Amino acid sequence: MSSLRSALDEMASIDNRNLTLGELDQDITELLEAQNEIEVRLAEKTKAVTERAGHQELGYPSPTAFLMHRGALSAGRARRIVADSNSIEDAPRTYRAWANGRLSTDQARRVFAAAETLPEEFTKAEGELVEIVAGLSVSDTWRAVEYWRQAVEGPETSTAARQHEERGLSLSKTWRGMRRVDGWLTPSAGEAFEATLDAIMAPPRDDDTRTARQRRHDALEDLARSYLDHGDTPRVGGEKPHIMVLADLESLQGIAGGTHETFDGTILDIETLRMLACDASISRIVLGPDSEVLDVGRKTRVWTTAQRRAIVARDRHCVAPGCDRPPKWCDIHHGAHWADGGDTNVDDGYLYCRFHHTLEHLKEAKQRIRERS
Repeated sequence: MSSLRSALDEMASIDNRNLTLGELDQDITELLEAQNEIEVRLAEKTKAVTERAGHQELGYPSPTAFLMHRGALSAGRARRIVADSNSIEDAPRTYRAWANGRLSTDQARRVFAAAETLPEEFTKAEGELVEIVAGLSVSDTWRAVEYWRQAVEGPETSTAARQHEERGLSLSKTWRGMRRVDGWLTPSAGEAFEATLDAIMAPPRDDDTRTARQRRHDALEDLARSYLDHGDTPRVGGEKPHIMVLADLESLQGIAGGTHETFDGTILDIETLRMLACDASISRIVLGPDSEVLDVGRKTRVWTTAQRRAIVARDRHCVAPGCDRPPKWCDIHHGAHWADGGDTNVDDGYLYCRFHHTLEHLKEAKQRIRERS
């Protein structure tokens, strides 16, 4: 161990800025090989401690707890090391290939997982599996092991059948109106969903401060809105499905305190309401003093089809500086909101992607607050 520490200390004293690219390449390669060997030795040492119940003698309830405390490791990483140590006996040929450098740590762990899942079948096929995956990439190693596992399990107990049963999606509404989504997608559904989000998400610009999670959220909203706006969307109760919002005139003018909620009772903030009203169909409903309906006006679209086409032809994409999101993913924003007396004409309408449309309304809200104060 002292020699290992001396070698690391010597390497730490070197100024990497003075090394050539070839020297850096060689050092990194050797460090990765050493790291692989250290993982092997760590598994062996852990197995020696476990075999004599040394973790208990040292005051720990499990080998995992011992490793977590000694190395300030996460529970997941500590459990992987314990699993590596168990595989020395469960997958001896794989372990030897790992120890002599034929397999990397990540490759070995892919094969070890197969030994845990199908121990009897794995014992018969281990030697052949090791020869197949040696020299492959980690992803190709996983693919080879997965093909083998599916061939052994057969269609009756295939992963696909289990995944089909386990598939599901939960959608719950929180007290603040936010929705929480949780679920498991089958590989085919997951691939389709991921590919769709990737296709919708534009590459982030320098001024785009959204996290990856936030960008995926916005892409999912774009997808849902595009579907609802599509002419072939199945009709429910005679109408296309859509977001239905109940609001009074004061709310549309940016004055809180009145009514601004969806038909299922979710209260919207004022700026979200105004943003939705920027590009929406409006129905006037006049209520009497006892909330009886006195008049229901004809539904009119704020922007006509002809106006929309003219604005798209003029702007071509989101007009925010540097943004080129196509019209399909854009709303039409009123330069002066119609609820504030602005005109619904082509000169006052601009294409904004939903990300920049939201930012524009937040900016307008701050301006109104400053003017009122």
